[in-house]
Amino acid sequence: MMCIKETEKEQRNFARIPGSIRIEISRITYPLPEGPEAGGFGKNIGGGGVCFFSFSAYQPGTVLNLKMHIKGWQNYKKNFSIIFDIAPKAPLSVIAKVVWSTAVPDRSKYEGSGYEIGVKFLDIYEDDYKALLGYLEKQAKN
Repeated sequence: MMCIKETEKEQRNFARIPGSIRIEISRITYPLPEGPEAGGFGKNIGGGGVCFFSFSAYQPGTVLNLKMHIKGWQNYKKNFSIIFDIAPKAPLSVIAKVVWSTAVPDRSKYEGSGYEIGVKFLDIYEDDYKALLGYLEKQAKN
């Protein structure tokens, strides 16, 4: 896995693209949870982090395991990864740290109230990170 350097400047180095993506959320705790504890919907994503909506609250500093279901990001992986039976619809897994969290009142009759949460990526497989950056670059041009 590749550790992402933590800098205040970093969050400004990446363009963010809007998009609704499904996210599975688990806190990094001991013992590790067997499955996701909550779900969320991404509002925008960049090379340094993601902003998402969740019905669960997470305090700044909380470390999370995120499984982000981003359609098409796998198309930017190196060709050999496909040979080794990596599922083409596998989510992008990252370790992230909550930077900020804001309570959001009822947004609609379907979503209800919840939290808008901003996280920065801490750890991600290097090939996955390169694929994400390639995906984001292509999406930013569209």
